[in-house]
Amino acid sequence: MDVVSKRRINRSVEDPINIDGKIVGGYDITIQDVPYQVYLLLLIDDEFYSDCGGSIISEEYVLTAAHCLMGTTRIYVRAGSTEADSGGTQYETTRYIQHPLYNSRRFDYDVGLINIPGGITLDGRNTRAVALPNASRTISPGINLLITGWGDITEGGQRSRNLKAVQIPTISNNECRKTYSKLTPQQFCAAVPEGGKDACQGDSGGPAVAIESGVQLGIVSFGAGCGQLGYPGVYTNVAKVRSWIKMNAGV
Repeated sequence: MDVVSKRRINRSVEDPINIDGKIVGGYDITIQDVPYQVYLLLLIDDEFYSDCGGSIISEEYVLTAAHCLMGTTRIYVRAGSTEADSGGTQYETTRYIQHPLYNSRRFDYDVGLINIPGGITLDGRNTRAVALPNASRTISPGINLLITGWGDITEGGQRSRNLKAVQIPTISNNECRKTYSKLTPQQFCAAVPEGGKDACQGDSGGPAVAIESGVQLGIVSFGAGCGQLGYPGVYTNVAKVRSWIKMNAGV
């Protein structure tokens, strides 16, 4: 099982979402700590899927991974809540776009935008837009990232409703290519040497934010397993798709 898997759930949009969601090797966190984080419930072929997150980048737009949006007909975005199934405000939309160069085999250009027609209410405490990097921003090894989401606590494991976080440093692309030989310039990796800390199923599309600056440098994209030694997590490099975000979201 890998990060890009989607979990089908049997429910209607009015029903509570009875799921469990945790970062591997992480800890509990509240939405006030990461008010840009949102939870996505996706309607695909009349079935609901619950394994993606995203980040608020403006009142009108949420940033996520392109692979989360494949085949989606309707999206429900929950913002402003520590729990996936209650609290905050849920927004409904059918408006989204994927990067035109997205490659589903290599997960290159794995970025998408969700448009909230009526806008998200940003109160500054529970809901706030995250800062994005300049297009010229480079990612060097050793940048400490905060990864957040409702994904599994272990590979194929159980899930809880509470938002989780984990801190993971970036590694060089040359180092990452020892595992993922086809890594592209639009991607970067993060891992701890001993393993055991990672994003997992359910965290796709969520933000990877530099702890020092508060800027979102990455989007959770894919990985082999969850927290396995020698298998880093791979993230979309936001700086490399910055011009596309600006052109389509105005941010």
